[in-house]
Amino acid sequence: MLKRRFIPALLLVVTLMFCLTGCSDIGRGLLNELEDNKEGIKSELGELKDGLKAEINEWMGFASKYAITKDKDLKGERKLGVDEYAGSYEASYTQFNGKEYIFGGTLLKREFGTALKAAYSLKIQSGTAALYWLGSPDSHIISGDKEVYMITKATADDVYEFTMTAGDNFIVLEGNDFTGSLSLKVE
Repeated sequence: MLKRRFIPALLLVVTLMFCLTGCSDIGRGLLNELEDNKEGIKSELGELKDGLKAEINEWMGFASKYAITKDKDLKGERKLGVDEYAGSYEASYTQFNGKEYIFGGTLLKREFGTALKAAYSLKIQSGTAALYWLGSPDSHIISGDKEVYMITKATADDVYEFTMTAGDNFIVLEGNDFTGSLSLKVE
């Protein structure tokens, strides 16, 4: 009876040893194959990474079209340039309260570069207004009080140059009972 139990156990041990030594050969073969193709694998992973970045950028660009204020909801007339980040805008405001996201988007990498120049003329007859660049993660005042982001009864004509970062980048006009006008050209 002991022999009957011993034979299957011995067969099991021999089979396991055979499998383990065979697996180690397979494992060594896979490691050698990986070592031989290391550069090709790195290249493929790099292409996969670049492809994913391009897809995310494209998706964010598509979604950012819905983040800027729609033409029908703007107080003035916007003419887009090469993309949603550039163009011209002319508007007159009467007791305007709120924000207009005039130009911008949320791309990781803009096709036409990251440097922009905003030439503007903001005229305030009454109320307060601020023209600013909203970038990830901060606001950068183009015209207005640097501490409060608003100005009172002031007029500004100037050029503001900035470099965008990946993510949110919008030029915004914010008004509080603002009556006046804005002329803006972004290149």
